[in-house]
Amino acid sequence: MASFFTAGMCFGFLSLYATLVSVAGGQLEKLRTALLDIRQTHDPSLQDCGGETDEREAAGQKNTHSEQFRRMQEQLNDCVRHHQEIKR
Repeated sequence: MASFFTAGMCFGFLSLYATLVSVAGGQLEKLRTALLDIRQTHDPSLQDCGGETDEREAAGQKNTHSEQFRRMQEQLNDCVRHHQEIKR
């Protein structure tokens, strides 16, 4: 009877550990994806330049640098909050 209890405890804790690691891994993957999205969205080397920018300026649709920075800062703050929730 004691051997069944011991085996149950071992498998129970291993199952709990595996579940927690799996959940944490999934949350960290979401965080990595969000950070990559911010990088790709706001990386100046990845953005178009030239005629398309001139067209946007003429139409008054160009975002100012401060608006882009504010949006990127908000997204980074969201990622930091998400990371803090993962650690809890």
